[in-house]
Amino acid sequence: MNKLHSLLTSIADQSFQNIQKLRGSHHFPRFELSFIKMQGSPGANPASIASVKIPLRDSKIPENFLHTAERKLAVADFLIRRFRDGIARFAQQNRGKDGSGSFSTIALSQKMLIRDSVLFDDDAVYLRFMISLPAKGQGGGVFDAEQAWIMLSQELVAIVDASFFYQHYDEQTRTLFQQFVDVQKTRVEIIRFMQQHKLIAFIANDAKLPRQSGVDDRPAMDESVKTFQSPASLQIIIPLSDGRSITGMGINEGITCITGGGYHGKSTLMRAILAGVYAHIPGDGREYVVTREDAFFIRAEEGRSIRHVDISPFISDLPNGLKTDCFSSDNASGSTSQAANIVEAIESGSRLLLFDEDTCATNFLVRDELIKKILDVAQEPIKPLYSTVRSLWKKHQVSMIFVVGGLGYFLQKADTCLLMDNYRCDDITAKVRDRLGGIAEEDTPISDFAVSRRLAADNFDSAYTNQRLNKTIPKRIKDLRNAPRQLEYGMDLLNLDAVVQIAEAPQILTIGYCLLALRTKLKQSADKPETIRFWIDWLEEEITKHGLAVLEADYPGTLSMPRKYELAAAINRIRSLRIFQK
Repeated sequence: MNKLHSLLTSIADQSFQNIQKLRGSHHFPRFELSFIKMQGSPGANPASIASVKIPLRDSKIPENFLHTAERKLAVADFLIRRFRDGIARFAQQNRGKDGSGSFSTIALSQKMLIRDSVLFDDDAVYLRFMISLPAKGQGGGVFDAEQAWIMLSQELVAIVDASFFYQHYDEQTRTLFQQFVDVQKTRVEIIRFMQQHKLIAFIANDAKLPRQSGVDDRPAMDESVKTFQSPASLQIIIPLSDGRSITGMGINEGITCITGGGYHGKSTLMRAILAGVYAHIPGDGREYVVTREDAFFIRAEEGRSIRHVDISPFISDLPNGLKTDCFSSDNASGSTSQAANIVEAIESGSRLLLFDEDTCATNFLVRDELIKKILDVAQEPIKPLYSTVRSLWKKHQVSMIFVVGGLGYFLQKADTCLLMDNYRCDDITAKVRDRLGGIAEEDTPISDFAVSRRLAADNFDSAYTNQRLNKTIPKRIKDLRNAPRQLEYGMDLLNLDAVVQIAEAPQILTIGYCLLALRTKLKQSADKPETIRFWIDWLEEEITKHGLAVLEADYPGTLSMPRKYELAAAINRIRSLRIFQK
């Protein structure tokens, strides 16, 4: 610390640019501080990146908490949240000019995700965070060493002491820490049970599904909120290794319909199922809502770009001779975009598709008897999804879950029918079969899909040219602060608003660095084009083996991992996407 203090004193009241001299490691009594990335202007966004290193022998984190990858993920998630709470408790924040003089961390959702903010080796735990060192003076151009020393010697020390040392935790904090680990441990056992019994989703009894709002994913706190209870006919008991068990509703493979009146909880249940591909933090209410990892939400997406997708199983040749077995569009309609979304999801490896009637193109879902009397079949190129769902399940093993409030057609196709009535879930399968007859199979099975598309070598160019300034920069990967689901990548603007299973903004930035990593590998393999599925599987394996460091982000500690299905969705929405053509 004395060395750091001397260094700070040596650049006190000098140009802010001199903070570059702080780069490197500095030893504190219980941890090591390293400055990794230094920003040359106060209040810059993103801020400078720093890291603290704490020996595991000193932190005294229980050894059994680190025995598996899932438990390590829980520990990492707990520590970054604990560090964030420490900032709120001990740091003054914004103590300098232009908002400088602050600590911050990666933005966090309700999910436990693989991030590069907390890392482990055999001997230590590392946590990366953002730090904006304080500036003062006219225009904020002078480094305020005195305030920086307070930040580092007092506030950071207090944050680290409260965050990493198990012996400093009170009983309530230790209990919460254990709960983080238990969620992951239990979730692993639920997933194993689901795989053995061919379940696509599990919703535990007493789960709290409603959220505070459409833009706030925290649990609704209204006392009138009802917890989930499984219908008796679908209730299963999952035995756990510690002798306990967990009870809830299991949804089998095949076709499932969720119906009910407006505001009775249909979409709330669907959103919980969508979120169940991720683990949730204790207290979220959805800790034991678990969905098969390949689930993907399908919706209409007017205006999106489509490149060489075979949508012919759903839409035959269009007017003006436009073929659909290799369909491209810069401005897709609701129906063509939804057809492409299905094909692309299946192409990426998903075999569990989820639909909500409210976000679908109606003409893509059904074609009722009245319109059939008016329009000749030859005038309608769309083969409604209703007429293909059983074939998709039986021939391609694609399970589907539908939320329907006004389209009873799909109930005729469903293996399982659920009714949401004032947030109570009932199994009405027998009632539906009694009133509508047996499951309606299809006369003509869906045709096979075309061979998966292969990526051309010259994809994902990250260079950006400013035409006005006639200036080119080699790499632009930038998430937009005011549009958290959009990414500037090279000359492309990726709009991922419709990719609803992206859980937090840092996943968007990670997608950008995934594209950059893929570009390097594509160019190395230019003589052997491979499919999108091949490349997303390859990158997922690399990250599993080596961590997010393989992406070589400009600002380490700011990434959280999306699923490969979201990466594939991003690839398919790049307007400059090039597909290899023989």
